[in-house]
Amino acid sequence: MILSGFGVELRRIARADIEQIREWRNSDVVRQQMFHEELISEIQQEAWFERVNNPLNYFFIIHVGVAPIGLIYAKEVDPSTMLGEGGIFVGNPRFLSTDVPARASLLMLYFCFNILGLNSSLIKIKKGNDVAISYNQLLGYKIQSVVGNKITLVLTKDAFEASRYIQRLVQVLPKESIQLLGTPSDNNLDLINRHLNLKG
Repeated sequence: MILSGFGVELRRIARADIEQIREWRNSDVVRQQMFHEELISEIQQEAWFERVNNPLNYFFIIHVGVAPIGLIYAKEVDPSTMLGEGGIFVGNPRFLSTDVPARASLLMLYFCFNILGLNSSLIKIKKGNDVAISYNQLLGYKIQSVVGNKITLVLTKDAFEASRYIQRLVQVLPKESIQLLGTPSDNNLDLINRHLNLKG
């Protein structure tokens, strides 16, 4: 499955991607912002892929042109509440100070609220990661709780659509249509498969 728009492309992860993801995840710049900072082994990475390769988890590699630069996701979707947990990390440091993370986040949130059908998205950020906290507050996330070193923020669909920052981004980013391409799969929720069938 491929989601494209705003000058970036998000490609749902496959088994062939997991070593690249592990390399990014084990880099110092990414690992120090994780709640679990230990290095991830090949066996652990393989087990992680088996655990998330299902209809309740949507992990995508961020591509700029042909270059893969990081990971973005909506995971642990609860079909009863349509709440999911989001996150992003950029594995290529060259893109950290660009607008690419904002483009990818905007595209992913569009997918979450308008295709996946979420009512709310929550994120968990390590205390002290002030850049990530400020960035997500710009997107419309509000702090819900602080427990130990974990800060939980929540974004509703209404808050996302009302965010002035989002409105400004939409105005300045390329206006090419957002597209979701791929074929129906057992690893998708039915509503996504219906969308892909309509596209087909």
